[in-house]
Amino acid sequence: MTDYTHVGGNCSVTGGYVYRGAEFPQWRGIYFYGDYCSGRFWALAPNGSGDWRNAEILDADFVLSSFGEDEAGELYALDYGSGVIYRLMAE
Repeated sequence: MTDYTHVGGNCSVTGGYVYRGAEFPQWRGIYFYGDYCSGRFWALAPNGSGDWRNAEILDADFVLSSFGEDEAGELYALDYGSGVIYRLMAE
């Protein structure tokens, strides 16, 4: 279980997906989610001892309205303002 405050422009959790794709094996089992108003993204990962580690991974400049997953398990994020669909990629 995790939570975050509404401080700093956060207003509403945009639920995501657990990564199950093949392109980024380091992401396997990590839950990606974000905030609708702020455009921030987080990764929630098991830490190996039964707990979870939560880390902010991106502060995007768009309204995050949804996540999606293709048939290969790769993840996408939707910008409500422009309608653009972004594919999540590792650096």
